Amino acid sequence: MQRPGNYRLADFKNLPPHRQNTRHVCVEGWDVIGNFGGTRLSEVLSMVGADTSAKYLYFECGDDYYQSIDMDSALHPQTLACWEMYGRPLTRGHGAPLRIVIPTKLGYKQPKYVEKMVVTNVLRHGHRGYWEDQGYSWFGGL
Repeated sequence: MQRPGNYRLADFKNLPPHRQNTRHVCVEGWDVIGNFGGTRLSEVLSMVGADTSAKYLYFECGDDYYQSIDMDSALHPQTLACWEMYGRPLTRGHGAPLRIVIPTKLGYKQPKYVEKMVVTNVLRHGHRGYWEDQGYSWFGGL
């Protein structure tokens, strides 16, 4: 990254806003539609000067969850870094302060309580994803 460092939620809120309805699909078979607000993850990557030719993004979360996604999914125009739901700040139960919403992926690929993001070309065991390291599909696409 050209500008690595610690970023605050306020930094993200200065990026172009985006809101969308997203169908969240759980691997267990249920689904729900929610309205999320934030900014495109591609805008966050641009702000930090990320090398978008890298293969992956890896996330660490406040609840010890971790996840990785492919860069194409990160750059998808519907992939959001969200801090709102239904026009209000996210609650802790919905992933506050920041969650990643990826309409093209199953729910377990969408990290909540995001604290750290790493752009990388290598995913080692223990960094693929919490559920993937226990046998779930890494791609997790719909």
